[in-house]
Amino acid sequence: IFALDANSRPSFPPIKPASSSSETNVWETILRDTGLESIWVQSSYLEITGEPFNPKKPFVVSVNKMRGPSSNQPSKIGEHQLELIDHVFTNGTTSKLFNSVALNSKELVPTAPLLYKSKEGEAELNLYPSSKMPSDHLPVVVDISLETHTHVSLLHFTQL
Repeated sequence: IFALDANSRPSFPPIKPASSSSETNVWETILRDTGLESIWVQSSYLEITGEPFNPKKPFVVSVNKMRGPSSNQPSKIGEHQLELIDHVFTNGTTSKLFNSVALNSKELVPTAPLLYKSKEGEAELNLYPSSKMPSDHLPVVVDISLETHTHVSLLHFTQL
């Protein structure tokens, strides 16, 4: 299991790193070099290429934020960031994502991914962080089925 905030969405344009002879991006590199599969693909949110599975809701997101005036990144103030940059990769056979987690007996917090049909409208009205979700990243909560391989070694000692 490999989980990370990659700060890179699957559809980021490939670049040519100095250490490579070909262009790639984070998504392609992880899939190629590890042999792992994305939980977003296993759960039918994304195609293996990183493109959205549902064209009617093409924005599959783990981050929905807009930086304010106290941001350490002034060039991004006011920019709406609707991104899928939190990832879990696994060699598990299946993954089940949870849509929410309970904070207490009365409140449910949504988990990634959220699906939007555009950056305007509903997405702009549901920015994070909020009083309910104090992070700009939604939690990714997943139950992964792993195959177990049991190896039993028996040693027989003969007393002399």
